[in-house]
Amino acid sequence: MRFTVLIITISISIVSAQDIRENIFGFATSNTFTYCDVSDTLFTNNVSRINPVVLRFPGGAVGNFYHYNRKGYGFDFNEIDKYHSGKFPKRARGLDRSRMQKSHNQDYILDFIKLAKRTNAKAVLVANPFVLSDNDIILMIDKLKEKSIEVIGVELGSELSNRSYFTKGYTIDDYVVFSKRCSNAIKSRFPNIKTAVVAAPLGKKRGHRHNKWNEKLANMDFYDAIIIHSYAKVVKGKSLDGKMISENIEKTNFAEEFNSYRNKIIKYFDKDYPSEISMYNSIFNKPIWVTEWNLQMSKTTGNTLLQSLYVAQYFLELLSNSNLSSIDLTTYHNLGGRDFSGSIFNFSDNKLNIRSTFYPIKMIGKIFSSNIVKITSKKEDDTYIYTCYDNKENVILSYKIDWSENLFSCTYLVNDFKYRMSYSSSNLYDRADEKGSFELKVIKLDE
Repeated sequence: MRFTVLIITISISIVSAQDIRENIFGFATSNTFTYCDVSDTLFTNNVSRINPVVLRFPGGAVGNFYHYNRKGYGFDFNEIDKYHSGKFPKRARGLDRSRMQKSHNQDYILDFIKLAKRTNAKAVLVANPFVLSDNDIILMIDKLKEKSIEVIGVELGSELSNRSYFTKGYTIDDYVVFSKRCSNAIKSRFPNIKTAVVAAPLGKKRGHRHNKWNEKLANMDFYDAIIIHSYAKVVKGKSLDGKMISENIEKTNFAEEFNSYRNKIIKYFDKDYPSEISMYNSIFNKPIWVTEWNLQMSKTTGNTLLQSLYVAQYFLELLSNSNLSSIDLTTYHNLGGRDFSGSIFNFSDNKLNIRSTFYPIKMIGKIFSSNIVKITSKKEDDTYIYTCYDNKENVILSYKIDWSENLFSCTYLVNDFKYRMSYSSSNLYDRADEKGSFELKVIKLDE
C-alpha cells in the first residue's frame, strides 16, 4: 500500500509591542566638533533632517578628560597619561593637533549648544571622573540651562571598568567615591536630572573584577540608571572598544561572507541581545542607557548596506520588543567625525561625506515627529515588519526590513496620500556613495 505524505511549511510569525520612549533616538557627538563645522549649513541641515531627540556631549573617553571653559575639549595630557594606558593618549594629542590646525580656540560646548539649538535636541552629558571637584559638570549644566537646552541626564564617566584604566590603578572603590560624590552634587542642585553609573561588561569568569564591579554597584542606590555600550560583532578577529583591530575574512566568496554576517545579526536581535539585557536586568533592576552602540566598527562592514540595515533594525527593535523595554535612552555612535565605519557624517579631504546609515536613520526619525504611541513588530522568516500607531489606533507608519531582499522600506502618509520610500542594493556588501545613497526610491501607492 502506498501512502502520500503531505508536508506543509508554516511560516512562524512572532508579534511584540511596547510604548514609545523618545529618548531612544539619540546620537553621540564624540570628536564631531573637531572635524565638523556647526556653521556649515550642509552639515547642520542634514543633522536636522535626522530629527535627533537627544545629543550626547562630550563623548566617551573624550568625556572622561574634558575640562570646561578651555580650548576644544580642554585636555590635560598629564591627567590623560596618568589614568589611561591604551590608545587614547595618542588619539587625544591627535585631536588637539587638529583643533590647533583649524584654529579652534572655543570650548566645544559652544558648538554643541549651537547644534542642540538648531535641532531642538535634549542633552545627556558625561562627567570627568578624575577631577577633585564636580564644578565642571555643574557649570556645564548651568550653561546648557541658560541656553534653554534640557539636560535629561549625566553619565558618571564612561567605560571606567576597562583594562586601560585598571592597569593605571583605577578600581571600583575609586569609582564609587567619584560617582557617589558627583551624583549627590548634581542632585543637590538639579534634583530632576538623572544620573547613571558605568556597568562592566558581562560574560567573565567568577571572581573577575568586572563581576565584582557590578556586584558592588548593584548594592547601591544613589543613581537612576546603568550605562552599557553595545557593539554587535559579526566579523571574526580581534576587537577593542567597539572597533575591529584585526579582521579575519573567512570565505573567498564575499556574498557568502556577508550572508554569514546577516545570520549573526538576525540571531543577535532574536536571541543574543535580549538575553544580554535580561542579565543586566537581573543584576541591577535599573533602567539602562546604551550611550554607545553600532555594528562593531570594521573596514569590512563600514558604510555598507549591511550596516545600514542593522542600524535601522536596532532602533525598531528597541521601540517594539518588550524584552528590551528596560532600555530607555540610547545614543548612536557616532554623529560625525573622521572615521570611515562609525559616523553618519564623515569629514575627509576637506569634504563632508554622508554614510550608509543616514537615510535609514532619517526614515526612522519620522516616528518622533508623527505622534506615534505604539509600535508592533512581526517576523516572518527573514523579514521584519514594524507597524506604528497613534493614540486612536490609526496606522501612521510602517517599516519593513527584508534581509533576503536587501531592503529597508517605510510607508507613510502625506496629505492623505500614501507613499513608500525604499532603500536597497543588490548586495549586502555594497557601499554607499558620498551622498549616503544606494538605490533610493519613493513611490505613491494606490488606495
